[in-house]
Amino acid sequence: MDGILMNKASTYEDLLKRMYEFIKHDPKQFKLVMKCRFPTSGSEYVALEVKDDVTTKMMFGLYPRVYSLELFLEFFEVSETAEQVESIVRTPVENRAEGGDCLSSSMHCTNIDIVPSNANHFVNNASLPSSGNLGRITRSKSIHLINEGRKEPCQGVAFESTDLISRDGSHTTDPTKEEDSNANDPDWNSSGEEDDEDFISDSIIRNTCRGLDEDPISCDSILYVGKVFKDKEVLKQALQEYSIRRHVEYQVMRTTKKIYNVRCIQKGCPWQVRSRLGKRLQKFKIKYYGGEHTCIASTSVGDHKQCDGKFISKCIIPLVKRRSTVTPAEIIEWMKNEYDVKISYSKAWIGLNKALKKIHGSWDDSYAMLQEYLKAIQEANPGTVVQLLTNEKGDVRQFNRLFWSFGASIEGFRHLRPLITIDSAELHGKYSGSLLVATGIDGNDGLFPLAFAIAESETEETWNWFLRCIRNSVTDRDDITIISDRGRGLMDAVKSVYPSRFTSHRYCMRQLSCSLRKEFKDEILVNLFWEAARKTESCEFDEIMKILGERNPEARRWLEKAGVENWSFAHDGGKRFGLMTTNIVETCDSLLKGVRGLPIKALVGKTLSRLSKIFNKRLEEGSRMLGILTSSVESQLSGVANFAEQHMVEPYSSTLFKVYRVNCRPHTVSTEGYTCTCNRYPISGIPCSHIVAVCIGTQLSYHNLCAAYFSSQIYRQAYAAKLHPVDEETACPSQEGAPITPPAMARKRGRPPSARINKGLPPATYRCSKCKKDGHNYRTCKSSLSLANEAAQNSRSSNQNDR
Repeated sequence: MDGILMNKASTYEDLLKRMYEFIKHDPKQFKLVMKCRFPTSGSEYVALEVKDDVTTKMMFGLYPRVYSLELFLEFFEVSETAEQVESIVRTPVENRAEGGDCLSSSMHCTNIDIVPSNANHFVNNASLPSSGNLGRITRSKSIHLINEGRKEPCQGVAFESTDLISRDGSHTTDPTKEEDSNANDPDWNSSGEEDDEDFISDSIIRNTCRGLDEDPISCDSILYVGKVFKDKEVLKQALQEYSIRRHVEYQVMRTTKKIYNVRCIQKGCPWQVRSRLGKRLQKFKIKYYGGEHTCIASTSVGDHKQCDGKFISKCIIPLVKRRSTVTPAEIIEWMKNEYDVKISYSKAWIGLNKALKKIHGSWDDSYAMLQEYLKAIQEANPGTVVQLLTNEKGDVRQFNRLFWSFGASIEGFRHLRPLITIDSAELHGKYSGSLLVATGIDGNDGLFPLAFAIAESETEETWNWFLRCIRNSVTDRDDITIISDRGRGLMDAVKSVYPSRFTSHRYCMRQLSCSLRKEFKDEILVNLFWEAARKTESCEFDEIMKILGERNPEARRWLEKAGVENWSFAHDGGKRFGLMTTNIVETCDSLLKGVRGLPIKALVGKTLSRLSKIFNKRLEEGSRMLGILTSSVESQLSGVANFAEQHMVEPYSSTLFKVYRVNCRPHTVSTEGYTCTCNRYPISGIPCSHIVAVCIGTQLSYHNLCAAYFSSQIYRQAYAAKLHPVDEETACPSQEGAPITPPAMARKRGRPPSARINKGLPPATYRCSKCKKDGHNYRTCKSSLSLANEAAQNSRSSNQNDR
């Protein structure tokens, strides 16, 4: 259907001029007659000739009361006489009386839709009264007008005919006599089966009957006698969408494998649809249509009877395919915008789960195909490590645990700092369990997901198994640091798997602060704890701990019992590389947001696809890094260098320097091993401002002092390995032994949390832009105020001296 953009306020002259331009005919040689299908009362219509501004305004005035407008064009040569003209347009009465075709093959009826709509409107075969001897029609065009002033689609009632003409010229009259109408219908044989040798071609069927796996939202929502549907489900989908968009409801009168009949839920309304399965084409076809609704819409924007979870799932499949993290609240908003219907949260939740099942398959099938799918991943991605544990009971193999780490992650971790953070998250799916995650940190301070596991719960046994899988298959480095919470099972597992003389186990400061808050219920103690944890010098750490002990001696003993080397930078020895919490793993959890509720095969597949995107994106970012360091470290080092310009350097020897700043304690820097008494350099791997100040003063390069894993070349090597996708459809149930079945424990009822609440995080710190000290901003800076007062006093003194 062609479209012409027209304003609703257009005059007759504007409309006529646009029509001539559209059909590309000379107004001097051809005359154009426009007729509109105009409703009168009930379901009666007349042919309104659009010939002046009044009739043009009447036509446009139908919108938005009528959803679609039909405009018929007739144009003929002016030189021809009226006697030579043979009109081919017949009235509905003439068609019923003569049993002829509704329209000639050279005549096209046209929809003029003055509202923006993405629906494909089918034009009903309704005819217009004879126009008399107007001249021979030489050509006709399909025209589509759009109202410029309207920006949103109208949710009104579609413009349809109550008196429908079938292709053989017969007319359905009595909506209450199903047997009589069927008996008079030549498309029905005596056996009650449908004869499919009719006018409907395969191409029409393909264009009309859209499968549910295609886009159900764009399904043709106009109904007419003879319309064909692929199957019963597509027919039901079309009827549901038709009713939901018009805010009317229907009830099912009869449904079998071959019949599906519905009618309006309001008594006295003629709307009724009867359909039957064809014998040869094996498609459902509308055999009777009672016309448009004459009742008042039974729903406005509230819930709708036909808008059930199954319909919602079919509508949102494209949405869920694009973004698996979609929530029921977002589905409610989407249905409101798309269909102008407000659904309940439970309906949205049911629809979402049905859509996920349609996309990813059932939970039982997911477990049955898991083993073959894992083999396919290993074949496509060499070096991938997988360990699948099952409980065998007779002929049944029940899922127990799964560990996987992709070959690209294992290869890339060799180029990262020897640091692994361990954390876990609860699964949201049908069955209970925990997702265990091990993560590294790349040279650009980005997440590097290393290994995953699914286990029944978080116990010492499961943590022991997970850590042994990492040590035996992922990395056998002994000089590694593990950061985790203080869960009893995890602490014992780390001691069992990694000897303490080689591996350092550090605690997550966030989790420790939460335990401190829970134990003593004192927010000031928590803030003092964070202040002490951040300090890099032992003397400053001792000062804060003294204040904390004076406030609560028991709290100090509690923290010292946990081991100050496990949670403070001052006593860490640089083992935790400046990382304070495992909240970085929670960021990884947000990377997997929406994945923990998927079936197990889909969950594994999502980790593969998302890691592949991460690797490709960061490899591209690494190729744009022109310096010797990564972009994040370059930015940090630039800030350190700007701050170092405020320092004053006083040499004591060729390798020993005193660095100080106004109102700050001095520090000693040695260039032999590039050490500083502030102790920041060995903790972060980036030179502190004191070392940078010395390098600037002695014209030495401080970029080369950064740790090797901050190199841009090392960063590119970490993401050089490729991850290859696997077609999930190729995986089939395992042929080796009995298929794997789901675990015995189902998830508890209730909605699990989708994200953790960030309790226990350190309070925000501020640095003054004037004096460069922490704890305040430039507005409350006392140093700047005192300097300003001193400057003002000096100015007054100089003025007095001048006098």
